[in-house]
Amino acid sequence: MDVLDVESAEQATQAVRGRARHSRPGEPRRRLRAASAVLAVAVLMLWYALSRDHPPRDPRAYPGSQTQDLPGTLHRYHLGLPDCAAASVRYYRYAQWEADSFYLRFTGDRHCMNQFLVLNGMFLIGRRVESAGLPFDPKTTAGFGWPQDSARRYRSLHHQPAAGDVLVDVEVALYESGESAEVYLHAGIV
Repeated sequence: MDVLDVESAEQATQAVRGRARHSRPGEPRRRLRAASAVLAVAVLMLWYALSRDHPPRDPRAYPGSQTQDLPGTLHRYHLGLPDCAAASVRYYRYAQWEADSFYLRFTGDRHCMNQFLVLNGMFLIGRRVESAGLPFDPKTTAGFGWPQDSARRYRSLHHQPAAGDVLVDVEVALYESGESAEVYLHAGIV
């Protein structure tokens, strides 16, 4: 073997080792393409999230309410709300599988309370009972800030509107103090 051949073999070996230490040709371009693809996907996801139609938050709905549509909810439960109650109304709707509950509260004068009862067919019909404290689940209503005083007397009415294709069970508690009145309602789809 020639001396020249040994030298050229050593140079070839060093050249191969030198390439192994450096990145492959085109590696920076691949990284740039991958980063661009990730950025494009992130921008598309952000655009999709922001472009979806989000219903506006109704300030009358209690936190956690699964609906922000009071007129639609009242219609679903076959209930009406007089104009005099619109300023003070608060509500909450929970719908999960078979459980479908609606809570509503408003304050007004006795005339407004009577308008509500007439509008919903509860003025002259329905079972009326005096109760100590609200006749609803205290764990649920405490989250709305409703009074939990068991010494407070309420006039309660139970009613099942006959209209519509779903059976609704409505329980109303009325608290009267002088000319002012508070109306508390729980309705459920049976």
